[in-house]
Amino acid sequence: MWDHRGGYNGGGGGGGGGGRGGGRHWHQRGGGTGRYGGGHGGGGRGGGGQGPSGDSSSGVCYGGGYTSGRGVHGGGGGGGYGGGEGGRGGSGGSGAGVSSGGSGGGALDFSPPPAAARLPADTRRAVDAYVGRFAPLVQMELDEERRQVEERLRQWPLGRLRGEGLALTELRAARRGAYLGKAVLRLAAAEGGELPFHRFTSGTLVTLCRRNPLQERCVEALVLDRGRSEVRLVADSVPADLAEGLWRLDRGANITSYQRMAQALQALYKQPGAAVPGAATAAAGAGADDDEADEEDEDGGDDGGYGGGQDAGPSGNGQGHGYGNAYGGYRGRGGGGGGGYRGRGGRGGGRGHKRRRRQQTEEEEEDNLPPGTHLLDVLLAPDAAAAAAAAALPAPLVPDAAVDWAAANDVAPRDPREEVPGMGLNRSQVRALALAMRHRLVLLQGPPGTGKTTTIVQFIRFLKQELRYPHPILAAAQSNVAVDNLLEGLLGCGVGAVRTGQPVKVREALRDATLDARILAHPARPAIEEQQDALRDLQRRLPSLRGRDRGLGHRDVARAAAALRQARAAMMADILRGADVICSTCVGAGGDTLQDLSFGLVVLDEGSQCCEPESLIPLVKASRHAVLVGDHCQLPPVCQSEAAGRAGLSLSLFERLMRAGVPACMLQVQYRMHPALSAFPSARFYGGRLLDGVAPGQRPPPPFPMPPLRAQPGTGGGAGAGDGGGGPLMFVDVEDGREEVSQGGSKSNRTEAGVVVALVRGLLGAGVSPADMGVVTPYLAQVQLLSSMLVGVVPAGAPALEVSSVDGYQGREKEVMIFSTVRANANASLGFLEDWRRLNVAITRPRRALIIVGNAATLRRGDASSGAAGRSDGFSGSSSSVSNSSSLAGLGLNGTAAGLVDTAAAVGSGGHWAAYLSWLEWRPGGLVVRGLQGLEALGWRGLGGRR
Repeated sequence: MWDHRGGYNGGGGGGGGGGRGGGRHWHQRGGGTGRYGGGHGGGGRGGGGQGPSGDSSSGVCYGGGYTSGRGVHGGGGGGGYGGGEGGRGGSGGSGAGVSSGGSGGGALDFSPPPAAARLPADTRRAVDAYVGRFAPLVQMELDEERRQVEERLRQWPLGRLRGEGLALTELRAARRGAYLGKAVLRLAAAEGGELPFHRFTSGTLVTLCRRNPLQERCVEALVLDRGRSEVRLVADSVPADLAEGLWRLDRGANITSYQRMAQALQALYKQPGAAVPGAATAAAGAGADDDEADEEDEDGGDDGGYGGGQDAGPSGNGQGHGYGNAYGGYRGRGGGGGGGYRGRGGRGGGRGHKRRRRQQTEEEEEDNLPPGTHLLDVLLAPDAAAAAAAAALPAPLVPDAAVDWAAANDVAPRDPREEVPGMGLNRSQVRALALAMRHRLVLLQGPPGTGKTTTIVQFIRFLKQELRYPHPILAAAQSNVAVDNLLEGLLGCGVGAVRTGQPVKVREALRDATLDARILAHPARPAIEEQQDALRDLQRRLPSLRGRDRGLGHRDVARAAAALRQARAAMMADILRGADVICSTCVGAGGDTLQDLSFGLVVLDEGSQCCEPESLIPLVKASRHAVLVGDHCQLPPVCQSEAAGRAGLSLSLFERLMRAGVPACMLQVQYRMHPALSAFPSARFYGGRLLDGVAPGQRPPPPFPMPPLRAQPGTGGGAGAGDGGGGPLMFVDVEDGREEVSQGGSKSNRTEAGVVVALVRGLLGAGVSPADMGVVTPYLAQVQLLSSMLVGVVPAGAPALEVSSVDGYQGREKEVMIFSTVRANANASLGFLEDWRRLNVAITRPRRALIIVGNAATLRRGDASSGAAGRSDGFSGSSSSVSNSSSLAGLGLNGTAAGLVDTAAAVGSGGHWAAYLSWLEWRPGGLVVRGLQGLEALGWRGLGGRR
């Protein structure tokens, strides 16, 4: 718990243009020595003093960056929560926290809503602790992303931006019709031909300008799709001179996801379904009516409505709400001070505007937040046992008959591979369904190729079609690709599903199921368009009206606009409420589209890839029952801020609850890989519990030369192509390759890339389609190098060959994969490759064949020097246990292992590459070949030499 010395009843709101506060709470920005004491905003007065810079203290301050001090995430006063005179935040204090003080920009609002005052005291303290833990980490992520975008635009030369694929220049632009009501813009190279390497993919947020996005008014747009010679965008507005001159395209930053994480954290203070009292309250620092603003003293507004001994005092600012001025104080004298925890409400606000609109009431602001979750006891459980017990309570929304069926089927199957008649599922998957129906919150672990999407789809279908489950279901996932997979499966089995979000981010074949497409096809659409035309006509006539007629005209416009909004809302509600399932990304679930909808059941796919605050976004849609699907043995959440990741943001809610013992089930049968490809990951990463649902003959290696997969004496037969033919697995040892470091710090290996290009040539010559093969590598610089070297290798008119990072391939598969490991150095440094989860993802993408290209000596020695690499999660004080066991003598080709770990939580981190290489070399003849010479000795032809 917190150290409350000097901060619990003292300290102060502080911040803003002279805010005063008499207590402290984590959302106040005053001085104090409590853990969340923080510092002042510029010129603010709090318990600790005043000044243009924040005072150092022993806690966290949520100012523009995470200021340093003696606490976990720093003390000091980042100026982000109050602008000084002119709205400028002061600088942060210094010390030994996570990072140095910021300058007052980009602060998110994590303040408790008025509902917080109605929580029981113990629940309030638990929510405070939870939000106080994650709020700074989310802010750190946003700060880091914005810093990266701004830094590269300000400091990187244009050549580097182009080389990293973050900018395209010398583009011609033209309008090419419309897409779902938005303009489509086509951009192509001015000189024609193929575009250079770039990272603009469907759904990417971009800015379009002439020369410099920092100095011009830009057009914001989303990438619709891309081809070899063009990129198509969708935009709300089109420059009048679009067809003239040349244009530049840059990747932009999007803060929406962080804002929705902040709202999800705030929503934890709400009780779903609880009535909001109608009594009006005055926000601390909130402005008065326009006519009253000039009568306020220079310190700002009235005492907070929850001050004077109440539990919360909302913070205020010159603009209306949030912490000071969230973006550095664009207006007036900055924000107001936060109210005291048990003292007087904060005062502040300054005179941000002499004429300003009446602020929203606190109740209106609270209505803009999601409704919260009924699973708060699981999320806030003080220990693992309490979390497991709370999650294991009976599912509240499932009929009794289904509960009885689930109880009968929630047993460990004798043979997980046995198919259940009439369901199209194996026993392992049926048990997962049973578990999901029995308990309030369950975890379904889906290793590679085990059919987790199929299991989710059948779970939802069973509820809707067999059990007539009457409530709407929210099916969410971290990525658009996973949401599309869910949508495709649901539509395929007759479940009525609607996809929210930007249609450009949806697979083209599924776009008719998007909300936008359903709106265009809705029978009320023509009438709404007539209303819209009538409104435009009224607006056009307004300037010509005078006197009383002008006033009446404004009234008519307001009424027509309100009627149009109401009609649109009714149409959207009709579509959404008529759907069985709403499919959305996690971030999309927090959008305005679903604001008025609650979902008793939430199914979250890719749960192990979401940071915990991101997982909350769908869960705070009033969930009573949740199914989290993921695999903590694959890649964890990606964090922009290394400090935030180390402090716990890289630990997913899925993995945290898995460690706590929440009811869980692992899907045990994989249908993707040739059994020889699944043998090592099963033994090493899943304790030998991952079984094969396909025989070697169902995944025959393609017809190109590979080392034969002969049987090890005494193991009872091989798993190759049958009669000693080529097998599905090979490691190409590139002994003379050396890694290089790019301008951005990423790694590449030209010699190794040359071998990859030669392999691609050989595969194409053997008749493998580019669409059936993929190239994966841990480093962006190698992606760029390979992309450039492969230009012209794939024949014109053929499908594109996909080259991507390991992270980009998670959840996907190809018939044949080439894995370029890159690292080759005298220091035996492995970098990204030290993460055993990255190896697991990389080697489990192929169905029929895997070729790994790398420097065996570096991989083997680097593994030995890295040792066990546990990760402290900072949440429960535990860390991932690891094992250095590399004894694979008992590993056969049927996915079993003797003497290895038998739990997925205790996986070999140090030593996994050495173990893998030993396994490859273990059988007669081995599966390791030496460079291009070794490939030629195997019979590869048409390699074409190195480039």
